[in-house]
Amino acid sequence: MKNIYLTFTLALVAMLVFPTTVLAQNYDDIYVIEETNPVPANETKKERKERIKKDHEIVDSVFHLKALHAIQNGYFVLQATQVRNSYGNYALGLNDNSNFLLMQGDKGIFQVAYNVMSAGANGLGGVTLHGRISNLDIKGDKKGNAIVTFSMIGRNMNAYVTLTLFNGSDQALATIDPTLGRGQITLRGRLVPYRNENIKIEP
Repeated sequence: MKNIYLTFTLALVAMLVFPTTVLAQNYDDIYVIEETNPVPANETKKERKERIKKDHEIVDSVFHLKALHAIQNGYFVLQATQVRNSYGNYALGLNDNSNFLLMQGDKGIFQVAYNVMSAGANGLGGVTLHGRISNLDIKGDKKGNAIVTFSMIGRNMNAYVTLTLFNGSDQALATIDPTLGRGQITLRGRLVPYRNENIKIEP
């Protein structure tokens, strides 16, 4: 059992010391550890369930720290799988490569694509905003969530963004209030570190 947690701890340390910019992370490490380090033969189902739950909590906390550091560094992407418009309608199971909130230093991109017949303002059934980031503020609330607010200033549209990174995980909720009467849009999904110098952002 000690070998399991030692291996797991080393894996977590490596994640913090050598951060990556991949757009997907999962819990595979937990099960790899179980396969390479045999668990006690007398471990009960309840004990195994509690151990795996604890492992998940540890992994979630590491992902939370990585997401928080990404926000502080100004390089992240919120990959949205849920989008809600100003009428309260939800769109679920969306492509997180088309629905996202991206920050790259002092610039960012916000995009939604509803995958509907109408082309929308961006040709994807939604809207896209390239903007400069201003008035960035990061603080915490009583629940331990990180609250981030900033403005995105674009050519034809501006938006005010309120981003909540939930305590103990990399799950985030972003509320975007654009100008030009488009109505409030809410994105929900994972927030992960991401930096790509090749992305062209034209505010």
